[in-house]
Amino acid sequence: MIFKESEHLELKSSFGEWQEIIESLVAFANHKGGTVIVGINDAGEPLHMQIGRKTIEDFVNKVKTNTDPVLYPSINVKTFGLGEIVEISIPSSDYKPVFGFDKAWIRVGKSNIKLSALKIRELTTKYTYVEIDKQEITTPPQAAELDENVQSKLAQKGYTFNEKMNFAEYLCLIKQNNQFPQAIVKAARFKGDTPVIFLDNRDYNCSLIQITDQLLDFIRKNIRFQYIIKEKAERDERWEYPIVALREAIINAIVHRDYNDPGNVQIRIFDHKLEIWSPGILPKELDIKQLLKNNRSIPRNKEILKIFHQIGEVENWGTGFARIYDKCKENGNPPPIFEEKTGAFVITFEPVLLNTKVTDKVTDKVTDKVTDKVTDNQSEILLAVEKNKFITTSELALHVGISQRKIKENIKKLKETGILKRVGSTKMGHWEIV
Repeated sequence: MIFKESEHLELKSSFGEWQEIIESLVAFANHKGGTVIVGINDAGEPLHMQIGRKTIEDFVNKVKTNTDPVLYPSINVKTFGLGEIVEISIPSSDYKPVFGFDKAWIRVGKSNIKLSALKIRELTTKYTYVEIDKQEITTPPQAAELDENVQSKLAQKGYTFNEKMNFAEYLCLIKQNNQFPQAIVKAARFKGDTPVIFLDNRDYNCSLIQITDQLLDFIRKNIRFQYIIKEKAERDERWEYPIVALREAIINAIVHRDYNDPGNVQIRIFDHKLEIWSPGILPKELDIKQLLKNNRSIPRNKEILKIFHQIGEVENWGTGFARIYDKCKENGNPPPIFEEKTGAFVITFEPVLLNTKVTDKVTDKVTDKVTDKVTDNQSEILLAVEKNKFITTSELALHVGISQRKIKENIKKLKETGILKRVGSTKMGHWEIV
């Protein structure tokens, strides 16, 4: 039998390489577990080693002395050919990162790779997380600084406030968060599909409970929609991203993010995708590849979740990701993408292709005010104006996806044909569809 090194197997010729053996055990513990076989050369052939009476005992003591948290490997001595080999196995650790000689490694292929500072922080967050939302606020806000509507709503639901306000209560009740910059939520609309050129951006530092609706308003302002005309003159809106799914994803990001991380929840809107970034990776019990199957709720911030649950903003049965998926499917969007990037959990939505000339009855009228005399871009302009008569040309450019110059040209033609007019001044007036 010839042995070959792999992601789960390391070969060592003797216990004279005890430091390298411990390094491999640490690397396996930080990954998926593995085995070191002592008494085999690099070619995978036995060396007919004989094990001394105290060899195993001395090695075990060295493992205890030089690993943190201490590793307790399974050690088996086996007769192999004319000599002996020793199999030293270690499972994946539940307390990552594991250090050996004050350093940490992880198994990648056949090699042990030293962990970067970023990876160590990720593993520390995932496996040794310290709750922050129960901590008391050292400088509690005055009553005037609290959101009375939220406070009243919670009181009606029977929520009991602590004598001293904790972190979770502060973030959920405060009118304006001035103490914890990591709890500010950032939203931006970018040109193209890279976060380089800002077309619109805003920071939100109000109570966490109020932030969700404000973020959805920002998103609606920066994505496209169409009207669906039904048989009896009923009309529905269809957005290029499902609003219900976005709401679920935003609440998930706010409630379950890592508030020990100095980063912010971010909403990134691009030409062909929308991303929601939440600082912190998933709890170790959750497999990112199985988020849509048999998941349970493992809250990172139990106090924040309790408040959101109290007012009916969330349920805690672990079905949020499945609902996001279902709403995307229902709206005609591709399945959302769940990823972990640079210490953050990211949900990426792809848009559904909208055709404002198509309805569920395949009519060529978007509303009774839009006829076949206008172009597709002009139809988009009229739809946006009908929804918001105070919309600006820059906002129309974002909505329609063309330049402001083109918007102005189309508006001029709509005015000339008598379909659209401006009421009042350029700055203070509004649009009106004739």
